[in-house]
Amino acid sequence: MNKSLLAVAVASLLSPISNLHAQQASADETMVVTANRFEQQVSDTIAPVEVITKQEIDAIQATSLSEVLRRLPGVQVTNQGGLAQGQELYIRGRSTKNTLILVNGIRIGSATLGYANLASIPLNGVERVEVLRGARAAVYGSDAVSGVVNIITTRSADNTATVKAGVGSFGLYDINASGSVANDSGWINVVATHQQSEGYNVQPTSTNPIDADKDGHSTQYLTIDGGFYVSPNFTLKANGYYQKHDVEFDNPWGGVDETDSELYALGLVGDYKRDSLNSVVTLGSNQDEAESSGQGTVPSSITTNRNSVSWNNQYKLNDSAAVIGGVDWYRDKVKNDSTSMTKDSRDNTALYAGGDVSIGKLSAEANLRWDDNSSFGNFTTYQLGAGYSITEAIRLVGMYGTAFKAPTFNELYWPLECSSWGCYSGNPNLQPEESKTAEVALEGSFDVLELRVAAHKSDVEKMITSNGLTQVNIGEAEIKGYEVVGSFYTGPLYHSASYDYLDTEDKSTGNELARRAKHSGKWNTTYELSNWRFDLSYLYQGKRYDDLGNTTELDAYSLFDFATSYHFDNDVTVAGKVANLFDEEYETAKGYKTPERNYYVSVAYQF
Repeated sequence: MNKSLLAVAVASLLSPISNLHAQQASADETMVVTANRFEQQVSDTIAPVEVITKQEIDAIQATSLSEVLRRLPGVQVTNQGGLAQGQELYIRGRSTKNTLILVNGIRIGSATLGYANLASIPLNGVERVEVLRGARAAVYGSDAVSGVVNIITTRSADNTATVKAGVGSFGLYDINASGSVANDSGWINVVATHQQSEGYNVQPTSTNPIDADKDGHSTQYLTIDGGFYVSPNFTLKANGYYQKHDVEFDNPWGGVDETDSELYALGLVGDYKRDSLNSVVTLGSNQDEAESSGQGTVPSSITTNRNSVSWNNQYKLNDSAAVIGGVDWYRDKVKNDSTSMTKDSRDNTALYAGGDVSIGKLSAEANLRWDDNSSFGNFTTYQLGAGYSITEAIRLVGMYGTAFKAPTFNELYWPLECSSWGCYSGNPNLQPEESKTAEVALEGSFDVLELRVAAHKSDVEKMITSNGLTQVNIGEAEIKGYEVVGSFYTGPLYHSASYDYLDTEDKSTGNELARRAKHSGKWNTTYELSNWRFDLSYLYQGKRYDDLGNTTELDAYSLFDFATSYHFDNDVTVAGKVANLFDEEYETAKGYKTPERNYYVSVAYQF
């Protein structure tokens, strides 16, 4: 069953209807690694996985990861300003901290905040992004509550080099250079990027004179990825990642309004394959350092270090059955130069196992994981899924899983502090948030139409909320919704569309959860003519509340984006984009202005 024709067809620059069947075959063969950590055809996964490739990212001229993700079903994004200001990702109604962010399969993010900064992740050097919707804690542990975003960097098998430069509205410019060398012994890829923007005043109605300035950003990025074929069965891989991200923003509480951050990440992978066995050992280390400053404040910095080891194994029993299992370990350590936390490190050790099988029209999977954390003890999660092919074109799918979200360092160990706002401290007795998620879906794969209709429901317990003095486990919530996702052709035009209905409730108050629209829709269409390509996208976001008390309502809005590119025969590509085509005025967070109609043009040369 093909569930990712959307990603493959768009990314492959399709238009002629005669190519449809060939592209369907290509989509069936698309390989993903996020569902169970090992390669499998996207048509074999039970959980919905979307694949966004480099070709699609380039075609829509995306300048941020959130711009790519917001086009996907089940995803909503909020911005507290422009391109690099605070961004929040909601997958099926759960916030950013409930989505696991991976780079090449290694988790990233701040242990103090509990999530990764989406605005700081550049797109240049990204080969593809895999997005899984639904709970996957039984495979990955904490954070994989509502979904997993796996960012996979460029790994070219060719000897190529590319330079690209772009300019846009709000003083935006970026420069990118990349190169790849490969032979029978191995490969190496290098990508370097600089992006900078003057920004704009994101709070024009603020009475604070400090907020009257423009809020810009600057990002530098370098990644090196290489591999060596030690033997026909063993490959040694290494990758390094460096990023410097400086951003200005408006703080409604005053004080800190600028953050300079640096992220270092290193990974070493040993990949052994022989007959039916695939065994992978991964060593990872990353450091995330953020320095905050502002008028009338003393600069302070927080540094998070994470070291990790994982051993993952897959054994194929036959062509239709496989088992997986492994060990994960990581240690987080935090240093705050302005205050001393009551505890500055914690370890997490986990064991997991699972399997999948296909028998005739039935396919099934099961996963079980046990985590032992030095802060809150042990936690067990599981996940079950099954699919039944009613006909060759129609499949019924069902899934059920448990998940947890570990409390952050700030929630656990922030020392007692008092100010004019009152006193606050962390709570070392916090337990993880717990959730149970169920989903049922009907999938159809026809000659000119791909369709998926799904219903999902999550019950959340022990939600971590503030009681005014500290954090406590008292919250409960229910989230349920429906998704309709389809892709089809009308003549030479390729379309992908989705509609999401989301019903959220805070059980303690009966209110809706903040910044989640009940109704949202997306529509993307692509047309190719000779060396030209045209992309038009539409995004609708319904009304939603900006606050937990449901007293401030944000209006619904509609956005159109248009992008086009022309590929010259000498390997030069010129591209341009108009975002917010009809200059819609809207807010995704109260009081924060979003970008007006804006433009971006670029030129790239591959040699």
